[in-house]
Amino acid sequence: MRAAPLSIDQQIAAMKATWPHFAARRIDRRTQSARWVGSVRPQYSSYSLEIRYGLGTFPEVRVLSPELVRLPGNSEGQLPHVYPPAEDPTLCLFDPREREWSSTMTIAGTTVPWALDWLACYELWLMTGRWTGGGRHAGPEFAEVTEASQ
Repeated sequence: MRAAPLSIDQQIAAMKATWPHFAARRIDRRTQSARWVGSVRPQYSSYSLEIRYGLGTFPEVRVLSPELVRLPGNSEGQLPHVYPPAEDPTLCLFDPREREWSSTMTIAGTTVPWALDWLACYELWLMTGRWTGGGRHAGPEFAEVTEASQ
């Protein structure tokens, strides 16, 4: 038996309980969507993140500040493991084709910890030029995959 998707109210409650410093914004119960903004410090730097989510889609995480540094000419790409567009990238936190995330999971228990892991790997990448986070590098083809198409 397949578990039911979590409602936006359930996602909001889980975020509030686990990550109380993330503020829920633009809550739309009609479309079952919300946006959270908060700060994290995975290792060396602090980052302001925005998480956007709507039921039936994958959570999207953007770094609002500081601006992500690019390394032109890097063999793994100037900014690896992000989805386009280049001027407004979203973090590649999981492989949609491997069904690593579903709407039965909480954003608080998956997306935020995965974003912290991504940021830790990003900081190491800035120092070494090598991505140690594993996974496949995201490309334009990943942007077209939605949870509904799984």
